[in-house]
Amino acid sequence: MESNQDLINSPLQIDSIAHAQLAETAKWANFLSIVGFILSCLIAVIALFAGAFLGSLGRGLGGGSSSLMGAGFITFIYLVVAAIYFFMSLFLYRFASKMKTALYSNDQDYLNNSFMNLKNVYKLMGILTIIYLGFLALALILGIGSAVMMR
Repeated sequence: MESNQDLINSPLQIDSIAHAQLAETAKWANFLSIVGFILSCLIAVIALFAGAFLGSLGRGLGGGSSSLMGAGFITFIYLVVAAIYFFMSLFLYRFASKMKTALYSNDQDYLNNSFMNLKNVYKLMGILTIIYLGFLALALILGIGSAVMMR
C-alpha cells in the first residue's frame, strides 16, 4: 500500500474510466443541486407561512404572545434548515459545474476548485452530523437524568 506522500509525488492522471465516472457524477450532482435549490426555496416559503399559520392558530385558541413566540421559533428553525440546504446545494452545484468544465477543457485549476467544493459539502455534512449526535447525547443524558429523578 502506498503512502499519501508517494501518491502526491506520483503523476496521477485521470484516465478514460475515471473521466467517464467523474462526468456522470457531475451530471447527478447537477441534478441533485437543482432539486436542492428548489426544495430550499419551498422550505423557506413554508417557513413563512407556517409561522403565520401557527401564530393565527394560537391567537384563535387564546395562546396570546406565547404562541407568537413559538411560531417565530418554528419559522426561524425552518429558515435555518432552508439556508443549510441551500448552501449544501450551492457547493454541490459548484462541484458539478467546475467538474464539467475541468473535464472538457483539461483545466487543473477547475478540477482542484471542483474538489474543494465537494470537500465543503462533506465538511458541512460532517459538522451537521456532529451537532446532531451532540443533541442526541444531550437528549439521552436528560432522559436518563429525568428518569432517575422520577424514582
